[in-house]
Amino acid sequence: MIKKTLKIMLNFFKKKPLKYTFHDDFWIQKVKTITVVDRVPFFEELVKGKKILHLGCNDWPIFNPVYNLHIKLAKYADIIHGFDIDLEGVEELRKYVNQPYFSHFDQLKGNQYDICLVPETIEHVDNVREFLEGLSTVEAKIFYITAPNCFSKNHIERNFYGQDEFIEVNHPDHNCWYSPYTLKNQIEKYSNLKVKNVFLMNEDRMVCCEAVKKNL
Repeated sequence: MIKKTLKIMLNFFKKKPLKYTFHDDFWIQKVKTITVVDRVPFFEELVKGKKILHLGCNDWPIFNPVYNLHIKLAKYADIIHGFDIDLEGVEELRKYVNQPYFSHFDQLKGNQYDICLVPETIEHVDNVREFLEGLSTVEAKIFYITAPNCFSKNHIERNFYGQDEFIEVNHPDHNCWYSPYTLKNQIEKYSNLKVKNVFLMNEDRMVCCEAVKKNL
């Protein structure tokens, strides 16, 4: 009898999440999302024949030419410029993609791009507001900004409580986690960008916001 009752309760809670019972609408943020199975072919298709600015192009501190996204995208883009503050790493990357690289936003004046791609970079920066204000100065038709999704089942399940400690599997240079709502919220709060679409990529492990300038 007890097992049967527990089974009924579990089925009920699966159909009707408790969060909507315990929280007023003020606390509930709903974000429509689009699923992308694999980010790499998605980005490769986006950049075909386009002029691209790629921020965080070096993958510091784990640069590997086999997996580096900048090297992959260079095979499809018409022109691709890199942006990274790791100047030593950029020189290594230049051996594989010999096109212009930048490390400060003011160096980009006069350049115009079809796409500004910012993959898995925002969670590394020291000052998010300053970074997004700098990103606002980039002349691009469209922006794609991604970050790890804190609510991904994969990310949640690999973190746990130890004996008087919390064990978190995370990149040691990450300064924060993002969710579909918080990434969209910060972009629109601290930049002149308006988010058009939100994607969940690679089994929901990544959030990607597609955005354009608000005055367009």
